[in-house]
Amino acid sequence: MEEYEIEEKIKEGWIKAWFAIEVMASNKELTENALKNHIEKMSRAKDLLIIDKKFLDIEKIEVKDKNFREAYSQVAEVTFLVKDLFSLVVAVVLYGPSAIEILEPKERKIKIDEIQNISNFIAGLMHQFAQAGPGGIVIKA
Repeated sequence: MEEYEIEEKIKEGWIKAWFAIEVMASNKELTENALKNHIEKMSRAKDLLIIDKKFLDIEKIEVKDKNFREAYSQVAEVTFLVKDLFSLVVAVVLYGPSAIEILEPKERKIKIDEIQNISNFIAGLMHQFAQAGPGGIVIKA
């Protein structure tokens, strides 16, 4: 994607962001394949355009879990555009970045329907968590 196309999307209200996404697995090949597949899945997401991706070197890491003899970690740095704040929140939930940076725009007005969509998405997600666990959301009165 050319720089002028990126700027045009930002003028249209798209958000430019950066994710650091880390994968850890029991061997180098699995680590590399898992991260590449994860980023490939991200590249097919609706309302998300990857501008740049960089895969850092795979590193052997110290494992404190007795069930693993060794583990490997790799980080991908991904710069992308998302159509709106809702799409950004969905990307955070689906792709689990370790770090996030919003690059552009510096400020933005948010429409009430976008806030409502985000709130409903999070509420639905919370209910999925509740169904997977003890069957309810713990509240404190």
